[in-house]
Amino acid sequence: MKAIIFDLDGTLVDSMGYWRSVSKDFMKAKGIDIEDDLQHKMTTMSLKTSLKYLKDYYNLNESFEELYHGFSERVIDFYYNKVQLKDNAIEILRYFKNKDIKVVIGTSTAKHFADIVIKKYDIDKIVDGLYTADSVGYIKSEEKFFTSITDSLCENPEDVYLVDDSYLALKTARSAGLETVGVYDENSKDKWEIVVEENKYAITNLIELKNI
Repeated sequence: MKAIIFDLDGTLVDSMGYWRSVSKDFMKAKGIDIEDDLQHKMTTMSLKTSLKYLKDYYNLNESFEELYHGFSERVIDFYYNKVQLKDNAIEILRYFKNKDIKVVIGTSTAKHFADIVIKKYDIDKIVDGLYTADSVGYIKSEEKFFTSITDSLCENPEDVYLVDDSYLALKTARSAGLETVGVYDENSKDKWEIVVEENKYAITNLIELKNI
């Protein structure tokens, strides 16, 4: 292992429950119930991409700008005032950093949202970089998302690990040649058996990464 990519939401921070509830509540106010499969698919998308997808999928009347503004206000409040770290998140980041392994974050969350939480918990002082779907130019269901990061790190994909709670992101990263570690999140527990079956490593607490 020469580098390790950590997902943010559902992996380093306990936020997937919020993302699911805010998406459902946001759409429920419009008289729409989001299907579970659609929710899973959206975990690999940036907010802009997911809102565009929802707008087209449900043929919403509001403009994209109206949708984005309304959603953004809720997300900013959550990241500033409510989001909590997953257990042992800081310890495990420092553990790999102290082993001279490149440690970065790869997330679907927009940079201006992700910056709030990584600065709030001083994660920015530990990691070597932040890669978002918007900055990379690909979503996490595209292999290019991961190979763009490995190229930027000047490392071969097989020397880079991904730690993520999304079975779709893990599947894509494996196809791109990365080693993958599935991490349990209560809000995606319906896919946990798939994560355990498909990935070489599957953990329920970040501290278990010390055993890999």
